[in-house]
Amino acid sequence: MAASGQGPSVEASPSLRRPDGVGVRSKLALLWERQPAERQRFLRFAVVGASGVLINFAFLTLGLWAFASLGPASCEAAASALGILVSIFTNFLLNDVWTWGDRKKGTRKRDVAWRFSTYAVGAGIAAALQFGIAALFRSALGAHVYLAQAAGIAVGTVVNYLISNLVVFKDKS
Repeated sequence: MAASGQGPSVEASPSLRRPDGVGVRSKLALLWERQPAERQRFLRFAVVGASGVLINFAFLTLGLWAFASLGPASCEAAASALGILVSIFTNFLLNDVWTWGDRKKGTRKRDVAWRFSTYAVGAGIAAALQFGIAALFRSALGAHVYLAQAAGIAVGTVVNYLISNLVVFKDKS
């Protein structure tokens, strides 16, 4: 035991140290640094997208509860739209700051407004595809609402990345 009574320290107990001296965090950092810049960007986009899926599902769930009085079909449609809209907004913020934070973008209010409006249009196109695919999966295939939503999200993600990378967050330099 350590003198402080808190148990053995890593330094005092060689069996608690990794034999190679490199922790998991260091290995992940090294792996990340070896990735090409555009792959890192796509992985960031995927992480933002994953957070968007969680937000989407959370607000879908909230909407299913809040809109229950509308009847099953209208309730699912309204809840799905709510999940999509909230996730579009949060994804824009995260992508602007983190995924494409390295690109030169205007910082004036009108620059941010233009980026958000073009992002919203691009995300709207992706959302329309997502919504249509989710509805198709529900009506034609009888898929569970979350499976249908996930299928729509997958297609919407690809479309949204292409529009975001090529138009919305295009480097201004």
